Amino acid sequence: MKKKAVFFDIDGTLYNNNIGIPESTIQGIIELKKNGHLAFIATGRARAMIPQKLLDLGFDGVLAACGTYVEYKNTLIYNINLSKAISNKAINTLKKYDIFCILEGPDYLYMDEGEDFKGDKFSVQAFKNQFGNKIKPITGIDHYFNKITCKIKETNNFEAAYKIIEKDFDCIYHSSNFIELVPKGFSKVKGIEAIMKHLSIDINDTYAFGDSLNDIDMLSYVKYGIAMGNSNLEVLKTANYKTDSIENDGIYKGLKHFNLI
Repeated sequence: MKKKAVFFDIDGTLYNNNIGIPESTIQGIIELKKNGHLAFIATGRARAMIPQKLLDLGFDGVLAACGTYVEYKNTLIYNINLSKAISNKAINTLKKYDIFCILEGPDYLYMDEGEDFKGDKFSVQAFKNQFGNKIKPITGIDHYFNKITCKIKETNNFEAAYKIIEKDFDCIYHSSNFIELVPKGFSKVKGIEAIMKHLSIDINDTYAFGDSLNDIDMLSYVKYGIAMGNSNLEVLKTANYKTDSIENDGIYKGLKHFNLI
């Protein structure tokens, strides 16, 4: 069989907080690689946020931070660090409007201390528990990051803040209070295109698994876009094929359906 390239989202696809990485997913990746195919992580998470236990599954490369960071076989293909002018403008604007933000980079995550979200997954303490010394404060001096995640309160005027920085960022609204700011023109598709060019992969040999709104472009772009059974409704409308949920061996079943394993 001709070598194929398969791109996997993380949250809700390869992994979730309740069950971790399903054993069937681990087995599917092993069999996919054994059959000579290429496996890539393609995530909205910054590179600094990808757990080692996922990397240890033997992925050929990583597309992180919604296509703003790409590596293949531990070699960097590109890394879009925001310029100081753009990053300072964004930081100052979000601070002015009292919007809690996480600056997500390849090595570190930057966030202010605060109790606004104490107890939920966006609290500073929750991030410190998970990422430890990868957390740094937003100082306004040196920050190296690819994208921003915002947690919105009812009292925030996000629309007014975004108008100031919209020429530099695209918005992905996961919900009314969870928003990603991605550098203008970037998405997971940019990362896939970079890998295809680097390895001379034909579009007809590409597959992707995803479940979230930031997966829509990726699932539309590849030849075979596969939505997890637990996907957002908009994702289900986009994909060529719907597999089972992450809890019910969705990746393994999807790989089987397309004769990749």
